[in-house]
Amino acid sequence: MDQFEADDDKTCWASFIDRVEGTHQVLRYCGEENAEPLWAESTGSLTSADIPSCIYCNAPLAYEFQVMPQLLHYFNVESDQDPLDWTTIIVYTCRDSCDKSISYKEEFVWVQLSTDTISTY
Repeated sequence: MDQFEADDDKTCWASFIDRVEGTHQVLRYCGEENAEPLWAESTGSLTSADIPSCIYCNAPLAYEFQVMPQLLHYFNVESDQDPLDWTTIIVYTCRDSCDKSISYKEEFVWVQLSTDTISTY
């Protein structure tokens, strides 16, 4: 089973690298309905069953944007003794954009850690 997951991760990683153009892309925004995030690895990715409903109106949450790992370069984490190491951060927001009277809302955020990071902790 571990070999199967490793092969899945390699395929997912290759697709991720192909889609990410240039090191300056730190954010991917997608306002399209039914859009899917670009996962770096299959390990730690979410299915629709894993994504909760909106805590304000109970509507489904939708993928809105993701923070790319290139951002770590701008934080200079390569020089840290205990660096952060995530592959992507995905943000899901209410599909219905409910209750506009609330200025700041709690959203659902998923951090996909690098498999190397997971195995070292």
